[in-house]
Amino acid sequence: MSTPTGNSSFITITEDNKTFSTLQKGFNLRWPPSAGTGAKRIYVCKTPEEVLDAANEALSQGFRITVRSGAHCYEGFVSNQLNNENLAIIDVGELKGFSHDTDGNIQPLYKHDSHTPTHYQYAAFTGSQNWDGYVAMYKQSGKTIPGGSCYSVGLGGHISGGGYGLLSRLQGLTVDWVTGVDILIPDPANSSRSLVPVHVTPHSNLKLHRELFKACCGAGGGNFGIIIRYYFNDLPEAPQKAYWTTLSWDWSDFDTISFRTFLRGYHDWFAKNDSDATSPILSKANGGLFSLLKLNHIDANPKIILAIQYTGCDGLVGDHERDAPFNDFLSAINSAAPGHGKFYDGFVLPNIAPRPHSMAGRAISQASPGLLMDWFYITQMINGSGNNQRGKYKSAYQVDTFTDEECDAFYNNLSTPSQHGTFSQSLVQIDSYGGRINSLGQGNTAVPQRKSILKSQYQTYWTDPAQDPIQLAWINKIYEDVHASQPNQRPGVEGRYEGCYINYPDVDMLVVNGRPDDSWLELYYGDSGLVDELISLKNQVDPNNLFRHQMSIPLTRDSQRR
Repeated sequence: MSTPTGNSSFITITEDNKTFSTLQKGFNLRWPPSAGTGAKRIYVCKTPEEVLDAANEALSQGFRITVRSGAHCYEGFVSNQLNNENLAIIDVGELKGFSHDTDGNIQPLYKHDSHTPTHYQYAAFTGSQNWDGYVAMYKQSGKTIPGGSCYSVGLGGHISGGGYGLLSRLQGLTVDWVTGVDILIPDPANSSRSLVPVHVTPHSNLKLHRELFKACCGAGGGNFGIIIRYYFNDLPEAPQKAYWTTLSWDWSDFDTISFRTFLRGYHDWFAKNDSDATSPILSKANGGLFSLLKLNHIDANPKIILAIQYTGCDGLVGDHERDAPFNDFLSAINSAAPGHGKFYDGFVLPNIAPRPHSMAGRAISQASPGLLMDWFYITQMINGSGNNQRGKYKSAYQVDTFTDEECDAFYNNLSTPSQHGTFSQSLVQIDSYGGRINSLGQGNTAVPQRKSILKSQYQTYWTDPAQDPIQLAWINKIYEDVHASQPNQRPGVEGRYEGCYINYPDVDMLVVNGRPDDSWLELYYGDSGLVDELISLKNQVDPNNLFRHQMSIPLTRDSQRR
């Protein structure tokens, strides 16, 4: 049913519509858990005007609103009711498009109070998906953003949580390039019933708007309003050529001692090569090397997989000087492992597609570095998001190397088969991190994690709802075992770890020793000073807590999750 309001014609989907039950759900089919616990209305919006009108209509009718772009939220923040309330989803997934103007004449959609001229070379609507953005940017300007590889993730949630990917060690996080934001926030004159549009920049005259800009760049989605469009004064150049290499080792090749050596060798190369990741000297341009170490549960794959993308700092590969960091990494990882890794061409779950080639099974060496391809086509090749199914996730930013106990916890939980192959889609993916991430954006973004060397994502997927308890118990156990020496069996925010990634939310973090505990705020948002800044901003921008979910910024530290 289309509902015109003013110049808008947003689409209202109600329970009697044949698409309703499907569109209640997103990527993670755990949410909503049952038909009676999900949204009661969905507004599909194609223009900024439609988003504003749909949100205001929903608020005027007493709905709590949530926002969805790519529908990849790991928890039920978008889809689930809270306390049996009326819930409406504002779906901005059709609000798409990337704009480029060489002369920098792109104007913001809304009024602004900046004391400097406010116009931009690039702009992207938040309903655009990663792959749409990469294609448009590359074709129009030869530029890119250092975002993720999952093609269907929406820019709205991806960028608002920081946005990292295979170019981030070379180019930083996506939020490090953002220079302006259009956002709908509660109307100061009627903050419980309507929204108003604002444009915010790091140069806004109002301190409130400068703080809101910062929060839009890393503090996560669903906290302060509905982000409509992101703007950029500049974007990094897209690479021309790159290597794509996947190595594998059999779990049977490892024992606990050799596995410790392997994990530490992996960490230590990136720790050693973190500070010079942006060096102009080509032989030290290791920021162009990004890796995804997939510690697959043996039920899922009897092999450990290491996927590598490498490009030189000038976006090229293919000569001794440019390729030196890549070859150095291969040498280091092969030295750390019990035997040289072999080329792998199987499925690299959960989001990297297979790539058959004639070198499969051969030992990797400098003379045969993997697939040499156009970077653009590598990005297309690996742009999988996986199947829509049930999933659970946890995360950790890691600064220091692995302890014996951590290595053993991974080994014991991953290398032993289950009785019935239960964990056929379970793994821990440990991505390389740092480089330019650790030298950019600390002033104007809400991403506090700027010291980490690795970033881990614990993942398990399944299809049968009856397996929920088994899968959740497994991922809780491996996470708690790995972090057994940390306070409350979770990564800390100082020292060896830097907490968790807000785009990988985990509601288990809300509870400590069986009781609600708001220390989770530091895990995702930084130290208590940064958390206090976000809470203060929440009180100024959204004093009636219109934008809320289980892990949204609260109005007070001791507030209960509602």
